[in-house]
Amino acid sequence: MMRLAHILDGLRCSGCGALDVLWLDPVRGIVECHECGEKASVMVDGLGPADLLDPVGSWDGDR
Repeated sequence: MMRLAHILDGLRCSGCGALDVLWLDPVRGIVECHECGEKASVMVDGLGPADLLDPVGSWDGDR
């Protein structure tokens, strides 16, 4: 099964301090560090099914 996860560029893990290793899984509502395995629950607001399929379009203010 393919999962829609997005890397969170420019952010550091608060557990291990590694840069660019945090992944957002909006379907499960978690952010996970792929370096140390630390996880945090998050609330993803305002995203619909179409936004999850095209995350670039959902954040593009020029559209």
